[in-house]
Amino acid sequence: GVLSHDLQPNRTYAEVSRVAEELKRLGQQLVNLKKDNQVAILFSADSANALSYMPYSDHADYMTTLQQMYGALYDLNVEPDFVAAGDASLSRYKVLLVPPLYSASDGILQQLCDFVKNGGQVVMAFKSGFTNEFSQEFTNLPEPERLAPDAYGVGDQNKGAIWEEFLIPDTAEVIASFDDPYWKFPAITRNHYGNGILTYEGTVVSDSLQCEIVREVLKRAGLTGSDQTLPATVKVRHGRNAQGKLLHYYLNFSGEEQSFPYPYGNGSDLLTDTSLRVGQALKLKPWDLAIVAEQ
Repeated sequence: GVLSHDLQPNRTYAEVSRVAEELKRLGQQLVNLKKDNQVAILFSADSANALSYMPYSDHADYMTTLQQMYGALYDLNVEPDFVAAGDASLSRYKVLLVPPLYSASDGILQQLCDFVKNGGQVVMAFKSGFTNEFSQEFTNLPEPERLAPDAYGVGDQNKGAIWEEFLIPDTAEVIASFDDPYWKFPAITRNHYGNGILTYEGTVVSDSLQCEIVREVLKRAGLTGSDQTLPATVKVRHGRNAQGKLLHYYLNFSGEEQSFPYPYGNGSDLLTDTSLRVGQALKLKPWDLAIVAEQ
């Protein structure tokens, strides 16, 4: 609880009181925040359930790949939406990350094709596009397999594990293949279609490799900038409040003070009521935050 057994105010009580005071003072400026995310993760309950029923590994499943993709975006300070497969229009997004889409209707696959054709960027994980009539015997990789070349510059993390698809590219460009004397199948491919590009992962890539794949796709979509140059422990989230003002939440997830140039429009830190100009150093105390409202 907030109070200890002696029922006397303590450090926890003081922190809760501080937060309550800040919410009371700033609440009207923070509520009804509207988001305009340009990246989405496609979630397929059918695929998650199918792969749970017919697992391909004891160490990885649908959710581990989804969490890895989200983790790459989190590390790169990019906010995604989650959209259900087949339920939402994708046209508002520039980038779409697709965990293993094992079970999908023709309508869902056509929706993805149209998204790429119209200029979207897609990262699609292995075991996508399978349906019941195309089921095949599952085989696992006993050890992580090195890929070649090291197209994303991740060194020792340039590996695929657990699952290897025997991809035969037609119009797709091979980005990296399994570095095996006998099984030199593509592991990562990139296919241009219409005005967009689909990047396909034919294996379970390492976390570092996933992050760099996503980073490259975000760059191609024009979605990288100052947020990706922040200190690794500083995360930022954006939104527009009910008064139409842009808010930028900076959170320091570390025990050290962090400082970086503030990159957005002139504004003020709502918590400290101090003005902030473009390029001015924004300092965050350990485990602290700033909420900057643009003027």
